[in-house]
Amino acid sequence: MVGGHERWTDHERIDRSCDLLGSAYRRRVVYTLRKDGSATLGELADAVVASELATDRQRAMASLVHTHLPKLADFDVVEYDDPEDGVALSDGVEALEPFLTLAARQETDGAQLVQSDEGPDAIAGNAPD
Repeated sequence: MVGGHERWTDHERIDRSCDLLGSAYRRRVVYTLRKDGSATLGELADAVVASELATDRQRAMASLVHTHLPKLADFDVVEYDDPEDGVALSDGVEALEPFLTLAARQETDGAQLVQSDEGPDAIAGNAPD
C-alpha cells in the first residue's frame, strides 16, 4: 500500500484519517466517487462548486490537482494516472471508516452522496434497527 499505512498504529491511522477528512474538498471527492464510481477532474470540480466549497471551477480544479487529489492518492484513497481521464476510489478508503461515515451523516441529505457495500442507508446511519 502507498505510504506503508498497513503498518500504522491505531493512533497514526486516526491522525492521518482526521487530517485527510479535515478538508471539505477531500470529503466531497470521496462522496462523489462513492456515488458515481469514478469521475473526471471536471466532474469533481463541479461537485465542489455545487456544494458551495468554491465559486470558481478553474480554481477548484487547480486545488484538486495540486493539493487534494495527491493527498488522497498518497493515502491510497484514490487512484488516477491523469485526473482528466478519471479518478476512482482505491481500497485505502476503507481506512477512513468510521470517520467517513460520521462525516457523511452530518454533511449529506441521507445517503445520496455516499454508498458502500452495506448500502447507502447503512453509511448515512439510516439503516433500520
